[in-house]
Amino acid sequence: MNDRWLPAPEQIARALAEYLGRQGRAVKVLSTEDLSPGLGQSTVLRVRVDLGDGGTSGWIAKIPAGGNASLLELNDPALVEREARFLSSPLPAAIPTGLGTPPDAGAVRHEGRDWIFMRDVEKAIDHRWTPADAHDVARRLALLHALVAADHTLLATPWLERDGYVGYAHHVPAGHHNLGLLGEHARLASLFSPGQIRRLHACLDALDRLTAEADRITHTLLHGDLHVRNLGRTADGTLVLIDWEHVGAGPVGIDLATFVSLYRLFGGEGELDEEALLAEYAAALSEVASRDLRADAELGFAICHLTWGLHLRLGPGLTAVRQDVFGESETELARHVEDIRSGALRALAWAKRLGIGEEKD
Repeated sequence: MNDRWLPAPEQIARALAEYLGRQGRAVKVLSTEDLSPGLGQSTVLRVRVDLGDGGTSGWIAKIPAGGNASLLELNDPALVEREARFLSSPLPAAIPTGLGTPPDAGAVRHEGRDWIFMRDVEKAIDHRWTPADAHDVARRLALLHALVAADHTLLATPWLERDGYVGYAHHVPAGHHNLGLLGEHARLASLFSPGQIRRLHACLDALDRLTAEADRITHTLLHGDLHVRNLGRTADGTLVLIDWEHVGAGPVGIDLATFVSLYRLFGGEGELDEEALLAEYAAALSEVASRDLRADAELGFAICHLTWGLHLRLGPGLTAVRQDVFGESETELARHVEDIRSGALRALAWAKRLGIGEEKD
């Protein structure tokens, strides 16, 4: 059931006026478009407004608690307030040149709710992502570590997400269950070989080991949900990152892994050379940190594919396919089945390098 709260234009106008410090001055909402993500926890609106200064402008209004509660929110109570806290903190202004938040992004507390406003960056977000862009993303992601290098106390910020790379670990039992039922679904019966299924079970069971490995490697500031739909490129070449509700502290390599993991599913073009991307990221990261972090970056990258990526695909991913969530859309179904297959095989490749599971079918 979708119980999303949709504010009236007058409410949006009052909240934006307060955010801009224009109380008592005319702000008129000319149009609204609901961009809210499915059953997500936020209400997201594109609004066109007249600020009474002779022109109109486009804004995005986001109300983090305007949507539906989810298991992620239940496991992470700070989720609904984290992005507003981040945008109200000094962190966005400290992000090095080359990365950034959308223009005029910030938050205001209005009538008992957090409201996030930013200039509409639709053109930047609508960028066609290519492998060349992906290499640029890999190099620039290392810049987030510059904040940690400058202030080692940053990662103690209390509202940062912790251990986001295991944010879907509650789906491990469902992953085991779904693997056991593959033979009952015509589309999934030949998805993996028997040997691959055994090794995928072993990967799911390796959670404690992977968490211990993650704890011992270098941590950094993470966007936490980086993929091409949360990333844009402005006219001056700046990479604009949106949706910071998972901003957190975690192992180096995690953001790059989520970007690579969802690249094709979310519309990226061409095939990525993951080894080359990882090498570029690790080299840039080592330069920022003034020490060799290549081994740490590789391990963090691998751990994310074996946790976040695998838990998401074998849990809710396979469940959605088994329950025919995609209905009669053969194209959509095929796209998700291929994502599950490729993501799981990627995890198995890293598992082999880490000595997890069987070596042979």
